[in-house]
Amino acid sequence: MSNPQNLPPVEQWPMVTPPDCPLCQRPADAVWIGPATYRDGTEVNVWRCRACRHDWHIPTHHRPVLNGPDCPYCLTQDTCWAALAPDVPGDLWTCDNGHEFILTPEGLIILPEEAG
Repeated sequence: MSNPQNLPPVEQWPMVTPPDCPLCQRPADAVWIGPATYRDGTEVNVWRCRACRHDWHIPTHHRPVLNGPDCPYCLTQDTCWAALAPDVPGDLWTCDNGHEFILTPEGLIILPEEAG
């Protein structure tokens, strides 16, 4: 992704520290719970504060990237960067057919069932 306009939004770049809890403002106690989808189809990442037990969400954005990898399931070239993969170093990608896969910094593709 050499073209800056193709980079994901700043709020989805890797974080050195977790986000601050919006209730008690303690970033050291925030843990990522996982992705969720609301009834209206909105996709979010859910966080929990271990200090005050508050749960909150951060919207997930899908940004098209012109030079993304081909889908390993259906081989379509229409793939889209979805988010950072929380459990393995890499990025989560989706294709227009709804398949998800992880691309590691080394260029290896990991399928979700292989990520553990």
